[in-house]
Amino acid sequence: MKQNKGFTLIEVLIAFSIFLILASLFPQFIKLISYEAKSIHHLETSIFFQQLSSDVQKSANIYVENNTLYLLQGNNDVVTYGYFQKRIRRQVNNKGQEMVLQNVADVTFSSWVNGIDVLILDLYNQIHQKRITHLISLEVMKSE
Repeated sequence: MKQNKGFTLIEVLIAFSIFLILASLFPQFIKLISYEAKSIHHLETSIFFQQLSSDVQKSANIYVENNTLYLLQGNNDVVTYGYFQKRIRRQVNNKGQEMVLQNVADVTFSSWVNGIDVLILDLYNQIHQKRITHLISLEVMKSE
């Protein structure tokens, strides 16, 4: 008796059916992953604004130069925030590379009398904007 090696038509159809089911679910899986990335980015942005707010409150002087934010702290440290390779980077005295926010397309810092305005455009084309106010007038702090 001769034994044929190979797959039967039924086995091929079952394997092909399983492949098609998995292939049809793949786009939904990708969509779910990108949605989670957007929601995580929203949380990261919120944490970034909290940290920036804390640094602004500790600063004695604030200025913006070449779209880089400079915060002069009371202990003579200079904390800078700037755009660097699709990220916002925080440095203290021009040392270190703390990436405080990722997936950033553009950021704009602007200072005003008692604080700063921050406008962030992320890679998902969402705009995040925040005005951070210093609790004590910076003009009063400069004159003391």
